Parts: sequence; structure tokens; C-alpha cells
Amino acid sequence: MQNEGVGKVERYSSGGLVMGIVGLVLLAAVMIYGIADPEAGFAPWAYPFCLLLGVLTWMVMIRPAVRLHGDEIELRNPLHTRWVPFAVITSVEIAQVTILRSGEERYVGSGFGRTRRTIRSDSRAAHDTPLEKRSTAWLIEDKIERRIAAARERRTTGDAVPGVRHAWAWPEIALLGVLAAATVVTALVG
Repeated sequence: MQNEGVGKVERYSSGGLVMGIVGLVLLAAVMIYGIADPEAGFAPWAYPFCLLLGVLTWMVMIRPAVRLHGDEIELRNPLHTRWVPFAVITSVEIAQVTILRSGEERYVGSGFGRTRRTIRSDSRAAHDTPLEKRSTAWLIEDKIERRIAAARERRTTGDAVPGVRHAWAWPEIALLGVLAAATVVTALVG
């Protein structure tokens, strides 16, 4: 029963993508203007500062997401990523952030969530409310719950379940450090 897009990765985010791209385009325009017009009066520290703002925009607005893979869910946050196998998840809740529980552990993903208004309207909806009247977050939470149930069905008692993986966003962290240092140094020197 792989009719639900299990073979492909599904990406969900809370809408910061468009504003993040607009922010990056505006920062690029400011830098191009500063480079094209040397008499614009840009301070030397403005260029690494614009790049620093661009990296921050990427990290906070564009990078965070919840991605559904075939047998695990990926929680991409600004500074790190976690991959949690569906088979070890005991509960899922999409509030203002996505919260997964696995035994005593709690994993939070800032990439997808509900607004307070959506949380209220979803809590008032009856169990038999038609799907077209449900929120996107409710539908995604339901999809994750079904993937958890399917992973538990496929798992036999002797099967080893892969653990939760974690990776830091080292390229972004390194860029933040380098650009922050470059901004401070050029501000003090120039």
C-alpha cells in the first residue's frame, strides 16, 4: 500500500520560504547596489554584515522543515537536523511546532506548525469532519500517525530498530562565525 507518496520525500514548512527568498533577494540587491555605486557611502563592514543577514535568513526562514522519508521523519531546525524512525515514535503532535515523542525522549521540529487559530479550529472539529474542511497541519499529523502505525505493523519483535540520528548544520554554523568575525573586524579596522 504505497499510494501515499512513501517512495518520495515530502517536505513541509510553515510558510517562511517565500519571505526568506524575498529577504535574500533584497539583501542581494543591497549588496549589488553597494558594489555598483562606489559613491553610495557603504561602509566596508556592510558587505560581510549583509552576507551574515543572508545566512541568518537562510537558517531561520528557509532551512527549517519537516520531511517525510520512507521509514523516518526528518526534523530540520536552524542549527541541526534529526532523523527519527517512524517505528520508534510513540506520539506526534503538531502544535506551533512539531513534537515527536519516543519513550522518554522528546524531539521538536520548528519547521512546521499550526497557528493558534488553527489549533483552536482543529480542536473544535468533530471526528467525522470532511477532509476538505480540515487544516493542512491536521492532514499531515494524520499522515505521520498512519506512517507510524504502518512502521509498527511491519516491524517484528526480533527486528532491530535504527536509532535516532542527529547532525549539526556545520556549514551554516561556520559561516555564521566567519561572517560575524569579519563584520566585527572590518567595523573596527575600517
